Amino acid sequence: MEPRLFAVWNRVVGIYAAAPRFSMVRHHFFLTSIVPADGLVSKRRPPYLPQQMKSILSLDSIRRSLALSRAIKAFTVVLLSYSGGIYFTGLIHPDSALFGAMWASVSGLASLQDDLPGTRVAATLRVWGTLVGAVIAALYLSFLPFSLLGLTVAAGLAAGAGALLQLTDGGRLSAITVTVIAILTVINPDLHPVSNASLRFLESCLGSAMALLVALTWAGSARLWRRRHQAR
Repeated sequence: MEPRLFAVWNRVVGIYAAAPRFSMVRHHFFLTSIVPADGLVSKRRPPYLPQQMKSILSLDSIRRSLALSRAIKAFTVVLLSYSGGIYFTGLIHPDSALFGAMWASVSGLASLQDDLPGTRVAATLRVWGTLVGAVIAALYLSFLPFSLLGLTVAAGLAAGAGALLQLTDGGRLSAITVTVIAILTVINPDLHPVSNASLRFLESCLGSAMALLVALTWAGSARLWRRRHQAR
């Protein structure tokens, strides 16, 4: 061992031997004497692991609360949209009442977002996109019979019209609406295309309205809970 290293080693051993007899105190004195202040053992900084565990637990609780809120809101939207759709469409055209309930539920879920402003924007987009698609589908099926070529052309026109109207989804909802209305007209030939398109538009409005209602109620309840919590 070189002279310098030997001298340093004797100094360290001497410090350790001069500590009190209690092993825990001696070990702590030894570590705090030779470990730098910016190391894992420091008098200035607390251990890192508890802070990491706290951050992980807080993130996990946020994820759980967000998942729970999404589940409750989706459950409520489907319940209200399905019930309203099957009742409303059943009054006008009972044969397509089940499809009306499905379309209203899909529209409600598509409009539902994590917050009220996002739900408002998504619901507005859903209504306008469905309106454009319903108008194009009604015009197409009122003058021409259903065909694959006609369906593709009408869906393309709906997507282009949605893009021209600056819908943020690029007209995809309009094209989806055209496809749904056209296929449902083939399934129910006794239902006039204008009536079919009108029902699909109203069902979409119903589902979007249910999503807005749930988002508004949830936001109001959260605001009321925060006020009560702050008052305490």
